[in-house]
Amino acid sequence: MIQDPVALMAFMFGLIAFSRWLERTVPAVQQISSAVVCTLLGIALSNAGLMPHASPAYDGVNTYAIPYSIVLVILASDLRDLRRAGRSIVLCFLLAAVGSFAGGLVAGLLFADVLGPETWKLSGQFAGAFVGGGMNFVAVGRGLETEASIFAAASVADNLSTVPWMLAQVGLFGLLARFYRAGAVTVDPEEAERESARIRDAWSHADLSVTEMAVLAGLPLLILWLSTQLAPLLPGFPLVLWQTTLALIVAQLPIVRTLKGATVLSYFALHLFFVVIGTSAVISELATSGLMLFAYMLTIIAVHALIVYTGGWLLRRDLATSTIASQAAVGGPGSALALSMSMKWPSLVTPGIIVGIFGYAIGNYIGFACAYVTRALLG
Repeated sequence: MIQDPVALMAFMFGLIAFSRWLERTVPAVQQISSAVVCTLLGIALSNAGLMPHASPAYDGVNTYAIPYSIVLVILASDLRDLRRAGRSIVLCFLLAAVGSFAGGLVAGLLFADVLGPETWKLSGQFAGAFVGGGMNFVAVGRGLETEASIFAAASVADNLSTVPWMLAQVGLFGLLARFYRAGAVTVDPEEAERESARIRDAWSHADLSVTEMAVLAGLPLLILWLSTQLAPLLPGFPLVLWQTTLALIVAQLPIVRTLKGATVLSYFALHLFFVVIGTSAVISELATSGLMLFAYMLTIIAVHALIVYTGGWLLRRDLATSTIASQAAVGGPGSALALSMSMKWPSLVTPGIIVGIFGYAIGNYIGFACAYVTRALLG
């Protein structure tokens, strides 16, 4: 077993590199993402005895890497881009956010007796994740201090939700198309393909100068420090929401919007966390709670879908826009891109990506709100 923290960190970096290589070379892994691979490798290797279930190295990742990555990804959010996305998809995305909140609330009330005292926390985590993404799932879970083994099992369920929901939406489109008005979704396919490649590269490659690296290293630390100074002003207000709010404000400054590499660095740190969360899971416990957590997650998505598609129909939105807005919420901007391209809706590529990134900015607020409302209703 690798016990030395330095050796363990080096090994985890190797796992990230291996998972990224798998995503580039194995089509099946491309569908579930390298983040899921990191979680599964963490589970497998810790239960096989190669990695420990607890280590000072993991404490360092939890204490520094995750809040750092949360701030970094929000620093890449430019709210002015919402104008470019267009009113229709923004409205549909807000419906999707309401659907995820309601789904978390309903599932929390239905499954409280089965999943136990951590249920209200999971409601918040899934609601946040199904507005923003895995980063929000992590942020809300850490803020609520979800028990480690439940966190790991729920993380696997969350990460495996994207592809099934994408496939389900393809089927739903065929079933619901006759009830919706037609939408104009044609645009130059070559232009859309270029946009698709640009977004993929933005999450995995960056051309950084020393100055940009210095700013991206120091600015999140300043925000994290300032958050701790402001926290006493509102006792009980989650620290991660201070971090989110400050990062969102700073992200709108013109000088910050010129920085490159924030998304790449945050995505790297998120991979580290998914390795760590995988190591905390015990397979016997996963087997006990895994199926129930998938049922819990499916309940949230079902309520989400009901609100998105019914609301879109009542507001006379076109079905393609409602579909991409929902996928951007549940699966994030990457899966919205994939679905819009596979369905040959290139005009929705950029709007889907923009609202998906917007979801990172508001997912933490939705998640904590859902958790606390669920807890209050459960008494």
